[in-house]
Amino acid sequence: MKYQKPAVHYVFPILLAIVVFTSYALSSVFQHSGPNTGHLNSVGVPLPPDAAPPERQIFRQFVVDQPYNEWFRTIYKGAAAKYLVGEPLTRTNHDFELRGGAAESWSVSEDALTWTFRLRPELQWSDGRPLTARDYVFSLKRGADPDNAYDFEWYYHPIKNWAAVVARKLPVDSLGVRAPDDLTLEVSTETPTPYLPLLLTYSWVSPEHIVRKHGDAWSTRIETSISSGPFIMERWIKGKEMVLKPNPMYRGPDKPFLELVVYKIFNATTPPQRLPAYESDEIDFADIETQAEQARLLSDPILKNQVYTWPNFWTQYLFFNTHKPPFNDRRVRMAFSLAIDRDALCRSALKGFAVPAYSMLPPAFPAHQGETFREAHRYNPERARQLLAEAGYPEGRGFPTVEIWLRSEILMHRDAAEGVQALLRRNLDINVEVRNMEAKVFMDGLNQHTTLLGMVPYEFDFVDPSNMLGLWMSDGRHNWNNTGFDALMRKAGAEVKEPERRIALYRQAEQMLVDDAGGVFLWHRARAQIWKPYLKGDALEPNRIGYRAYRGDQVMTSTLSMYIAEP
Repeated sequence: MKYQKPAVHYVFPILLAIVVFTSYALSSVFQHSGPNTGHLNSVGVPLPPDAAPPERQIFRQFVVDQPYNEWFRTIYKGAAAKYLVGEPLTRTNHDFELRGGAAESWSVSEDALTWTFRLRPELQWSDGRPLTARDYVFSLKRGADPDNAYDFEWYYHPIKNWAAVVARKLPVDSLGVRAPDDLTLEVSTETPTPYLPLLLTYSWVSPEHIVRKHGDAWSTRIETSISSGPFIMERWIKGKEMVLKPNPMYRGPDKPFLELVVYKIFNATTPPQRLPAYESDEIDFADIETQAEQARLLSDPILKNQVYTWPNFWTQYLFFNTHKPPFNDRRVRMAFSLAIDRDALCRSALKGFAVPAYSMLPPAFPAHQGETFREAHRYNPERARQLLAEAGYPEGRGFPTVEIWLRSEILMHRDAAEGVQALLRRNLDINVEVRNMEAKVFMDGLNQHTTLLGMVPYEFDFVDPSNMLGLWMSDGRHNWNNTGFDALMRKAGAEVKEPERRIALYRQAEQMLVDDAGGVFLWHRARAQIWKPYLKGDALEPNRIGYRAYRGDQVMTSTLSMYIAEP
């Protein structure tokens, strides 16, 4: 979808060790034990022992201007508050382990085709109306309804009849979701889908009674907006500021410490000066976006201790039209891989923002295989030239001029692409051009499989191998086709009872992809952030792989555990 400290290799806890056929009860990770300050915030939550008084519990950051605060209306025009004013069925903690949100437990049927979610009792909307399983049925149907034209509908295709409903082949009421009673939600799938509870971390609910009363614009105005989540809007000055406060009617597991979340709104065409604003204490958190910014901050004796770097689950890679010459020949694809010095790219153009990639799955992601693929794809220009000659292009003779298409890439990634261009010219004697395309043109070529050669990133949607490896199945994002890979992916996707076997199948599938050079994996993106030393919370503490990061509310609702500490 869409639009992250270099990493050694870790064994990531397998998220899908789900005990199926039994309920999965989870308690809130935000419960704190021990003494507190004696302070209670406005919704009665005891603040941690080192917390500042409630009136100082304010978190400020920049967000891009978007109109809608409803998940199931739009993603790409969705405002940041949608993650805090809506309650999802499930969430993950900062180790990406699955836990409950609105659902306190879930189980799967004997045939592994129907998941039953049991909602917490006494959930409600901010207007006092009960929040029930029927609201989730409405929300999912709203996402599939072709009249809604939801721009993230592809994500939910495992749900029974979803694709057919979107295509108007079946009515919306045929969607595989139902509510036998107010506290029970049943979700049926087309095939066994062991990761469905993880998929449904993306299920911020919509209020049926408000949507029917006010239409699609209900979430665009503070006068008509209501909340099911931990926060509710206090004010919204369009184009300038959105302020959230704790929702006093919230009965879920994740009551916040913060008194106010202040979003300083900017237009995407005129990005704000984040670091100057941070240094003048106008905001509490900022992403570090350039190497110059990072170098300056790390050279500052005070600010360097506020900088945090961490690996995102993001892979940048070359893809090919494998049905057309010259890339229908594996030897050519392998020659490209061996001609590219990934370590040099990460030391130069990408310094501080990437680690070398030799596979699709990033370090610490479930099923990642460590150094397994490095030797076979390490920088080896001599072997690359040999393979190209074997393919019929000795010293590059006869090789056509090719273009590497990029998708509106940032300067750093354009520089890296030009580094790839230089390496291919130097090591293979071939003419490669780099073209940074407008996003729509790029995506049309990608989706229609007409692009001969391109470079593109993919960032995870949910932490499961199916999400990142699924791109490579036949008739998917790319036109690399391998029946053995497809069969392994289908077997893994249907494995509900034995998560370890499931991971092993994904590893076999990735081995096929890498061995055949279905793509050339270049780097995994790293991210850098800076935040104030008084910003505390479980979400900002080191996770199981040792990294501290503000991973945002989309992934794990980081804001809910944050608070302002005394100096």
